[in-house]
Amino acid sequence: KQGYDATGFTSAQKALSILRDQNFDIILADLMMPEMDGISFIKTALELDPQLVCIIMTGQGTVQTAVDAMKSGAFDYILKPFKLNAILSAISHSMEVRRLRKENLHLKEIVNIYELGQTVAFNLDINLIMDKTAKAALIQAHADEVSILLPSEEDQSLVIASANGEKRNHLVGKKVPVEGTISGWVAGHLEPLIFQGEVIDPRFPANHPRAEIQSSISMPMITGNRLVGVININNTQNSDELTEGQMQSLSVLISIAATAMENARLYEQTEKSLGRLSALRTIDQAITSSLDLRLTLSILLDQVSTQLDVDAVSIRLFNRASHFLEFAAGRGLHTHILDHSQILLGIGYAGMAAMERRIVQVFDLSAGEPDPNRDRLIAEEGFKTFFAAPLIAKGELEGVLEVYHRSVLTPNLEWFDFLESLAGQAAIAINNAKLFDHLQEINQQLILAYDATIEGWTRALDLRDRETEGHTQRVTDMTLRLARVIGGFEEDDYLQLRRGALLHDIGKMGVPDNILLKPEDLTEDDWVIMHKHPDFAYQLLYPITYLRKALDIPHYHHEHWDGTGYPEHLKEEQIPLAARIFSVVDVWDALRSDRPYHNAMPEEEVLTYLQNQAGIDFDPNIVKLFIEMMKNDNGFENE
Repeated sequence: KQGYDATGFTSAQKALSILRDQNFDIILADLMMPEMDGISFIKTALELDPQLVCIIMTGQGTVQTAVDAMKSGAFDYILKPFKLNAILSAISHSMEVRRLRKENLHLKEIVNIYELGQTVAFNLDINLIMDKTAKAALIQAHADEVSILLPSEEDQSLVIASANGEKRNHLVGKKVPVEGTISGWVAGHLEPLIFQGEVIDPRFPANHPRAEIQSSISMPMITGNRLVGVININNTQNSDELTEGQMQSLSVLISIAATAMENARLYEQTEKSLGRLSALRTIDQAITSSLDLRLTLSILLDQVSTQLDVDAVSIRLFNRASHFLEFAAGRGLHTHILDHSQILLGIGYAGMAAMERRIVQVFDLSAGEPDPNRDRLIAEEGFKTFFAAPLIAKGELEGVLEVYHRSVLTPNLEWFDFLESLAGQAAIAINNAKLFDHLQEINQQLILAYDATIEGWTRALDLRDRETEGHTQRVTDMTLRLARVIGGFEEDDYLQLRRGALLHDIGKMGVPDNILLKPEDLTEDDWVIMHKHPDFAYQLLYPITYLRKALDIPHYHHEHWDGTGYPEHLKEEQIPLAARIFSVVDVWDALRSDRPYHNAMPEEEVLTYLQNQAGIDFDPNIVKLFIEMMKNDNGFENE
């Protein structure tokens, strides 16, 4: 009459069996019953439904029985005899408690979803998101097992990415076919499937029935119109159907998880793309900033192995003379088996890739005809998968990029595109390095030709003036020695010093023989012409670009420290250092040699003369260092 739907039982076991199949709000049980006492009964009932509100009634109440009843989970304790109103009041109060418990459960579900949302909202680790989602789904559905499957990037299948439940970690990484499976059907139709009991369905012949599963649900994880994955939830302990509230909560939870997983996937994809762009940039910088082929190949191989996520890589260069592909560099190899290996063009996988100018892929190296070299490679390195990409630059074959993996690798189209890009960069690097080596060789030949020309000019000057024969080579050698003692020069500067010293008197080619070879003293007019030879040197050498850095000595070696020299009357440190060094050596050699206008002076007198002229004609610091160097030579003799 009060609007309650009540069912009564005279058997505790029968009541429990009904509880397993139907939902009730309240249990009103006697303390003393023939089959099972009331306390044991409500303990068992609460195991079936923890949200039940239980009331114990008894005519033999004691403080201890009241305490025991409350400990067992009873909400209320009523003593007999009682009036009907007391029961109605207790039931009314219990229904309110039941409502609050349901609300509390719903709030817990909302909190669970909220916490999941907070966890995954700003998290870009897809594995953490899946783990949190699986644990939340276990709680939400009161389930025992949860697995999450993701679409494979390699083929038409699903990959088990997460498996929660007892002893289910071994399933992670395994593939599930789309055809003939529950997960595949859900992925294809984007609709959930719910099952009670063992799944035996002719639509799913590829499924493996599990008798222990009492209920299960498979739901698509969707964001927008894109399938992110499939979540499977199994219950092996009871067959309770999910309530409408649980289904709604799971839908919200899975929607949040799908969005978070898609964001993480897009982030990972972006990171990978940026990493690959960065790798290409790094390789490009190596190509443009260095023409050292070994350095460039080292950078290239590091990037290839990292970005392609493979175990080993190597590069073979094509020898046009022998038609062999020769090993040049490698990464990730455990042995030196490839170090001296050669592959003839058109032979083997690498030779085929080079000959046919296409990527060759081998997913199982152990298959096919026996090959001693390949068999040894498999045995010593354990390689399973192999790829060979030809290196083509400007239409020319430069070599082959080899990629090895010690397990089966089935990459997607994007991976192959990146492999092609890396092969293109490698080919450009090799081609540039070869061009640079060729240019260096030509440049070296030109430099040798230039230096041979300079020495030819020097010999021509010596032939013209027999009295100074050998002077040029002596002062050149001594200038370089003194310059190294003084220091402060780059290695290239010594080359310019040598050229300048060799050409120091080149301007005398503009002085007539009757003045240059005159045995008697020169007249004032003669000296005017003779003093022009530094300017003649400048006019002769300046138009020759590669000799401009060597002009200091030919142009300024007759300038004096005190400014009385010629041709521009420079003084002190206005005079280039190279010219200051050379002027000391030039006078030293001239005074210790026989000339038409004087006899050779003894070594000691020459050094004394230099010392006396320090601060007048010569830089005093250079004179000091020169004299110290000569004394350390233990009596340098005339040549």
